[in-house]
Amino acid sequence: RDYTRVMLREVQRVNRIVEELLELASPRRLELSKVNLHKTLGDILILQKRAVGKKKITFQQQFDPSIPPVLGDESLLIQLFLNLIKNAVEAVGESGLIRVTSRVLADYSMTQKGERRARMVAIEISDDGPGIRKDEMEHLFTPFFTTKPNGTGLGLAICHKIISEHRGMIKVDSDPARGTTFTVMLPLIQ
Repeated sequence: RDYTRVMLREVQRVNRIVEELLELASPRRLELSKVNLHKTLGDILILQKRAVGKKKITFQQQFDPSIPPVLGDESLLIQLFLNLIKNAVEAVGESGLIRVTSRVLADYSMTQKGERRARMVAIEISDDGPGIRKDEMEHLFTPFFTTKPNGTGLGLAICHKIISEHRGMIKVDSDPARGTTFTVMLPLIQ
């Protein structure tokens, strides 16, 4: 029974790695629809609050109510934000603060050839964990790079791919004294 249990667990782990590799490698056509980012983020936070169990993790959300629905692939955006929020939960450990905010960026806009200028919306996911070392920062989005004992190193690479497919950008700020903030910037294309 012990061998069977271990084999099943390892098969599930290998299956997860293969699925993540396929997700990273395979081009997929975006299924675009109007996505309410605040509802999506709120739902993820509700699930994560339940998932942390007895840990003393506080979740704060501060959303700009003026942000309209964005054009995006809802399932991919859920995967993106769920991964970033789960990473924040892992970073704080047994206790800490995770803050999720949204705002329209006044100083950023983007243009594509043949399109008019589009404003950007920023979703920030911050934690007060130990931060990310400088030597690790440059490899964060590299496939198979991980600092976690059981990590595959594919989560942030997939996040980067999802953001690129949505014509957005991601920025990371980290400081051992303050923690880490991932900022996802997406175009406000109506």
